[in-house]
Amino acid sequence: MNNQPWSSKEELFPGIWVYRDVIKPEMDIINRLENVLSNSNGAYSWQEATVGYRQKMPEYRDCVDFKIKKLDYPNKDKGQLLLDDIWQDVYDAELPAVQDYCAKYNIEMKYWEAMNFIRYGEGQHFQEHADHGWSYYCTVSSVAYINDDYEEGGLNFGKLGIDIKPKAGDLYLFPSTYLFSHRAMPVKSGIRYSYRDWE
Repeated sequence: MNNQPWSSKEELFPGIWVYRDVIKPEMDIINRLENVLSNSNGAYSWQEATVGYRQKMPEYRDCVDFKIKKLDYPNKDKGQLLLDDIWQDVYDAELPAVQDYCAKYNIEMKYWEAMNFIRYGEGQHFQEHADHGWSYYCTVSSVAYINDDYEEGGLNFGKLGIDIKPKAGDLYLFPSTYLFSHRAMPVKSGIRYSYRDWE
């Protein structure tokens, strides 16, 4: 019997683990997120994704994203309060899996990056990249998939020859180094929602 918040976990390759059903349908993340981003009069909105030091390179990374970090200050507006709730729900769902993963490899986590929610439409993608590099330092990468009602758009680890078609609720954890460079493959049709953060 599994008493953990995930339904199952599996090592796909040494260092790459998937935790199933971490993001539950009842969390309603897509609708909650779109409600804030569509009704905030521009205060909060999807932004064209950037790379490195905020460079727009659509041939390399073509999608929109929105970063959420729970902020600790008074007098938050309604939008920030709703975003804080989304952040907390996702953090609470992901934390046990991250702790389980780090315990396997004796990793001590001291920092949790802002959550980067990402929306990929038809043809949109993110070319192969490592999360730890010249413009950013991290140890563990996490990518969670909120939905799976789209065509293609899988997760590819090119150097390792691994192609994954994620399921809604999946959380993938892996080292952030160049050996685990990965790619968000182009979506053929539909919209893919995911989020990522780095620890």
